[in-house]
Amino acid sequence: MPYTDSPDPTLAFLTDIGRTNFARVILGEISFTLSGFAVGRGGYVDANPVHITPIVTSNSDLDDQFFPTLGTRKAFDLIEYPTPKTVVANCRLASTEALAGLGELGLWAKIIHSTVSPAEINTEFLLGIAHFPLVSKNLRQAIVYRVIIQF
Repeated sequence: MPYTDSPDPTLAFLTDIGRTNFARVILGEISFTLSGFAVGRGGYVDANPVHITPIVTSNSDLDDQFFPTLGTRKAFDLIEYPTPKTVVANCRLASTEALAGLGELGLWAKIIHSTVSPAEINTEFLLGIAHFPLVSKNLRQAIVYRVIIQF
């Protein structure tokens, strides 16, 4: 059956812990850096993949991480700083990577400094999640997702 619905737009949100940690940066409690990204097969409605599923900002992982393997992250191709309050993370998937139907992207960050607890240094957390309609990635495609964060 062809899908005649218009596709939903991509939606992206900070996670609850991401929002909290941005506030902690402003308070001077921690510093963090972007540490990597992952893509998954969740994020779209299976019965009609031009529609996305709601993003649950309390999640600490993707719905169905596919690449790289669960618990690991892919390094960013490039991180840019076009203005003092803007960070652009370029998430590149080479033609041989993530050969599947994709619908979600996650950005992870790592705490690199803490005035509250040295034990939380090197702790990774899911900073943000994006859901998008089904993208079928094949061997003839390289995909770059540019994630813009402004604060």
